[in-house]
Amino acid sequence: MAPVRGSQSKGKPGGKRAKGPGKVTHKQKPGFKSKNQTKPKANKPNKPEIRRNKRNEKIAQEKAEQEKVRAERDARIKAYKKQRLEKTKAISKKTQRGQPLMKDRMQLLLKQIEEMKRR
Repeated sequence: MAPVRGSQSKGKPGGKRAKGPGKVTHKQKPGFKSKNQTKPKANKPNKPEIRRNKRNEKIAQEKAEQEKVRAERDARIKAYKKQRLEKTKAISKKTQRGQPLMKDRMQLLLKQIEEMKRR
């Protein structure tokens, strides 16, 4: 005689039923269910953002370097112009009769000689 469908136990034949959720009879690792679930994303930047940030930092450093070089160059130019103006004033000085003033020219020569000795 065939057993009646409604009287059969569900699951594997053998009589033991699975414990816990689902029909799994072997023990699972504690983090098994969480592997398949999507984890909430942290505020960690992804690779394109990291590359973009590095590129922006590099650009900022280059701009700072350019500004530094420009400022140094401007300072040198300003010093040179000031020196040239002093030299021009000293050379263009003249006496009442129109003769060149030798005192200032001699001082300029002395400065040039001292500079040459330093180098």
